[in-house]
Amino acid sequence: MKNIRRSDIAEQIIGASVLAFPVAVTEEVWNLSEQIPFINVILIAVVSCVFLAVFSYFIHSKSDVKSSLRIEVDRVFVTYGITLLVCSVILLMVGKFPLFTETTITLKRVVLVAFPACFSATVVDSLN
Repeated sequence: MKNIRRSDIAEQIIGASVLAFPVAVTEEVWNLSEQIPFINVILIAVVSCVFLAVFSYFIHSKSDVKSSLRIEVDRVFVTYGITLLVCSVILLMVGKFPLFTETTITLKRVVLVAFPACFSATVVDSLN
């Protein structure tokens, strides 16, 4: 993770929070997490990572494609991981994170909230 600085991580936390909080407090997300099949949630996570990879690659890519590709893969995993953590904390703060009693619903909620939040994290990170 050669080109991911602490300031990038801070920007990603702030960026993820921008959309994670308004989405996390909506009743639609809470209800959707109870109804949507788990395979759909996995597809949402995969699509999020693919979009992040494409956006991040074109924003941060350098002339050396091979080393740049590895850095961008790392950047996508770091960004998505930070976003999942931020979303989990926000859902915990609003009392919608029943991890030990309703694990599947909790995981669905985190991924649903992370879908827009990961994009805002990437955009804020790319603004410098």
